[in-house]
Amino acid sequence: MAEDAPLLLNVTTNGAGKVLINIGDNDVIVGYDRSDVLAATALNYFTFLAGTQYVFDVSQGVGFLAQNTSLWFSSPTGTSSLEIWIADER
Repeated sequence: MAEDAPLLLNVTTNGAGKVLINIGDNDVIVGYDRSDVLAATALNYFTFLAGTQYVFDVSQGVGFLAQNTSLWFSSPTGTSSLEIWIADER
């Protein structure tokens, strides 16, 4: 991911499973709107810390951040990588 270049990604799930996220050399932020993750306007976002891995359990009643919509991702402080694996009932 290029610095401060938001990407809209489909991270929807189709049922129970797991969402695995791996972050590269710089923090990555996630939000529901493009303005939430732009460095100049970012106010409502969640930060994935650089060099970390996250595993989210997803059940039928509880989704991952947004079960039925895409999310915006951005690396506000430098180039980073973002790996997402959705392991559900597809």
